[in-house]
Amino acid sequence: MRIRGRFTVLGLLAAGATALGWGALALASGEDGIRKSGEDGIAKRAAKGQLRAAVLKMRVEKDGQQVIINRRMPFLSSGTIAAAKQALGIDREEAADAEGTGEDFGPPRLGIGPGSLGCQRRDSDGNTRVDQDCTFRRQAEETITFNPRDPNNLLAGQNDSRVGFNQCGIDWSTDNGQHWGDLLPPFRQKINNPAGQEPVAGDPNRHTIAGGPGTGHTYDAASDPAVAMDAFGRGYFSCVIFDVNTFASGLFVAQSPEGAQGSFFFNVTARPWMVAEDNNIVVFHDKNFIAADRYLSSPNKGNVYVTW
Repeated sequence: MRIRGRFTVLGLLAAGATALGWGALALASGEDGIRKSGEDGIAKRAAKGQLRAAVLKMRVEKDGQQVIINRRMPFLSSGTIAAAKQALGIDREEAADAEGTGEDFGPPRLGIGPGSLGCQRRDSDGNTRVDQDCTFRRQAEETITFNPRDPNNLLAGQNDSRVGFNQCGIDWSTDNGQHWGDLLPPFRQKINNPAGQEPVAGDPNRHTIAGGPGTGHTYDAASDPAVAMDAFGRGYFSCVIFDVNTFASGLFVAQSPEGAQGSFFFNVTARPWMVAEDNNIVVFHDKNFIAADRYLSSPNKGNVYVTW
């Protein structure tokens, strides 16, 4: 994707075969990939153990002998599968989700004290807590970068389960990690609508691979946070989003404008922030990575690139 101007929208790479990287994990089922009654989506099947990574048998030479080795092919990310398991109630290991105990943790065990903001410290060695979530729900798959215009400005992200189904969380610091603020990314108003991602005047790119009718509701879960900051100090946060009981999935990139230092991100309901969006049995978007050109001397400064 590419930035056009300092605060304006992203011009996205075309999704699918012309995009950088894989594009999508495609798994077909039935005639022309048409959904069959009662059929589960890719994430749901993987969470149930009904869909596993393919194994490629390879013949190689070792110590003068021909041997067969098994190579596990790329598959859905562990974060996505964990998010799907959580949404399906398969994985309920977090202490905060224990049911029927009736136990009162009490302030001393929660690590909350007068004058504190959130739960910054819970361990005995005084480490700074990045996310300000006071629950004991899952925070995982963390990532972090810094602002090339202000190295004290840090931008981080992690899988974040504080609101139920797994989402992606954003964290920022303006004093080199001494203090942090956090938020959930502004995608929760995004209604799945692949038809709205077809080429339009002013944007010839197709932001969908296989299309499909929109679900008419917002996404259930999210996973795989990735962060970047460009030469102008703008922050970028990417994350995959999906449904548990439909085939809806997508990849978005939210932007934190220059001067916001990662404390604010534009809402992703608008088309320019969606890299790709589908509701089709043959496509599931997963495992994104993002990078930005960080150098003011570069002819491509301000460009942002995402693969998935």
